[in-house]
Amino acid sequence: MLEKLISIKGVGRFQNCKAAGDVSFGKNSLVFAENGRGKTTLCAILRSLQTGMPAYIMGRQTIGGEENPPEVQIRLNGGNAVFRNGQWNQQVSDIAIFDSTFVAENVFSGDCVEIDHRRNLYNVIIGKAGVDLALEVNAIDAAIKIKNGEIKDKKAFLESRIPDGVMDADYFITLPKEDDSIDSKVADKERDLQAVKQSAQLQRGSELEQMSLPAVPDEFLPILTKTIDGVEADAERQITAHIETHNMQARGKTWLSEGCSYIHDDNCPFCGQDLTGVDLIEAYKGFFSAAYNALKDEIKALSDEISDSFGDLGLAQIDRVQHKNAAAVEFWSQYCDITAPALQESYDLIVVLARLRQSALTHLERKAQAPLEQINPDASLLSDFEILRQFQAAIVQYNQAVDTANALIRAKKEQAQGREVRQVETELAKLKAAQRRCDQQIDAECTAYRKLLMEKKDLEDRKTAAKEKLDEYTQSIIKKYEKTINEYLDCFNAGFQITETSHGYRGGAPSTSYQILINQTPVDLGNSDTPIDQPSFKNTLSSGDRSALALSFFLAQLEHDPDKANKIVVFDDPFNSQDDFRKGHTAQRIKKCGRECAQVIVLSHDQHFLKLVWDDLPTDERKTFQLFRISEKNTGIAEWDIEKAVQARYRADIDTLSKYYTSANDGNQRDVVQKIRPVLEGYCRNLYPTRFADNDALGTIVGKIRGYDDEFPLKDVCDELEELNGYSRRYHHGENPNAATEAINDNELKGYVKRTLKVVGALL
Repeated sequence: MLEKLISIKGVGRFQNCKAAGDVSFGKNSLVFAENGRGKTTLCAILRSLQTGMPAYIMGRQTIGGEENPPEVQIRLNGGNAVFRNGQWNQQVSDIAIFDSTFVAENVFSGDCVEIDHRRNLYNVIIGKAGVDLALEVNAIDAAIKIKNGEIKDKKAFLESRIPDGVMDADYFITLPKEDDSIDSKVADKERDLQAVKQSAQLQRGSELEQMSLPAVPDEFLPILTKTIDGVEADAERQITAHIETHNMQARGKTWLSEGCSYIHDDNCPFCGQDLTGVDLIEAYKGFFSAAYNALKDEIKALSDEISDSFGDLGLAQIDRVQHKNAAAVEFWSQYCDITAPALQESYDLIVVLARLRQSALTHLERKAQAPLEQINPDASLLSDFEILRQFQAAIVQYNQAVDTANALIRAKKEQAQGREVRQVETELAKLKAAQRRCDQQIDAECTAYRKLLMEKKDLEDRKTAAKEKLDEYTQSIIKKYEKTINEYLDCFNAGFQITETSHGYRGGAPSTSYQILINQTPVDLGNSDTPIDQPSFKNTLSSGDRSALALSFFLAQLEHDPDKANKIVVFDDPFNSQDDFRKGHTAQRIKKCGRECAQVIVLSHDQHFLKLVWDDLPTDERKTFQLFRISEKNTGIAEWDIEKAVQARYRADIDTLSKYYTSANDGNQRDVVQKIRPVLEGYCRNLYPTRFADNDALGTIVGKIRGYDDEFPLKDVCDELEELNGYSRRYHHGENPNAATEAINDNELKGYVKRTLKVVGALL
């Protein structure tokens, strides 16, 4: 139990407040204070003590008193709770406070219900046991948010190192570690991409051409050694000598051969002599025979064949094929892994072929000059023959390589023709990602990222389990809570109820949702963005209804609190915007709290309301105090006689009105206007105590007067009372939220003061 406010320094209006006299609190402690005298500050101090949050006090440090930091000492349960150097020496959680802060944080602010109200109200509804479960959910949710931040940072790091075209880090870490062939796969795919991009050019690209080598005719070597049967070997020598003797030169043999065709019957075609037995003529006959001529023709034909096949055109064709294929290989190597066909021999093919041609023709020329002689090939010719044979074997392999290359070229053309650039770019990006995935540092980062994801999954599993427990608990209590709230609303004659109370996790944190049931029609709460032409909390409930709803939430929370017997309950002006009926019922609810809780403290600016609470409380369990002005910056607390204050106030208020009316600007206008109603209420009650209850407000009194017969003495002033009540209501914060700033006209006020004094007989 809160036993005593020992001292308050440097907080709001409490510049240096110390206890004076017997200000020990009782089980039911009622504190009167005018508005602006420190009630809200006391609630902030107690809320700071309850939550352990220094901000509630530090935010109310006395303005202009920064040299004196806030200090508070409160005696509780025989010990002192001390706030010094920005912190409490203990926290007292068994304090429940109903004030504007409770309403603004948990129910509504302004005229709207926002998501924060729903979340805070959820904690109000579920109580300590539920709050502990909710705190576990919130703590896990906060850990998930932190983990998400770590994952985001790690993901950003990885994605900054992932090749363009890969979706994200989540895909990247799933890539398997590739073998050593990944580099070649990337290179192949890069060529594929280039091929697809240049598909039209590829279709025009030529294939490689096979190469063929000239061959030495098979009859070459045999013809060199070929002779003619029946022709003396010396015949050729004789004819040659004869030609030289007669200086026949190159046409000699031709001339002789043609002449022999004219010899008939062994008679000379020139002189007619008999040629029988002439050796030279016999040599002519054998030498210029058909077989001899055939041999010479064969030698010439072979020479022509070798000249053609081993000629410059043939050799140029071989050179052309080599250069063409080399260029084609260079072109296609950009797009596929093509192997260039090559002749691995150490000899220059063209040189060898040219030399072989020359050597072969030389041998044939020798044979042509002496057809009947056997010409043996020399070693160099045979060597070139062997080299040619080796080249011919190499050409087979060369052409096989050409076939293989052409197969790749045709496949590449077909592949490039049917593919999209974007598809190949994606495939290349994946391969490059796999290539990068093999990097040791990247692999370590992937492992760390995967670990973070697993940790998050574990947190999410824990959150799911915690939410299931919380949901189960919430379902067990939320409908009971709704029922209790509606019972309180019925007691307050609110004319509405709440329905469809439920909970959810909008934004991650648990929150409460409910609807307002008006005329059996559910109305959504809405929020600040709800259009004004749509029914919602802000345009279906009056200020008094909202106040009743907030108080019902608070009282329902207490009723379902299993530890309420140990609670210190604080009310700060709990009847805001309430009519007399609700004000009286509020007083009854507070008394009930006093019976069920450890202690009740009521702070109010309304003496009559405090009197309603005071009445019928056990004498030994009630104490009354007053917060009073010591100076502009300081407030004191002292004992207060509520009975005397309520009685004496009537007389004091009349004096205030009289002084204002008779003296120029004597008194505070706002203080004066706020005393009109209490004076009229006191007048009526004092005249007819059996007709009007102590808690009857002026509006209630006027209503009762109208209900009495015409003989009732106050009938004559009933209309006047109603007009005075209408004027004074503009300056009471319970009925006008702008009462504190409502403009006051001096002449108007004097007129209403005069009329008030006339009604109560204080002005003749």
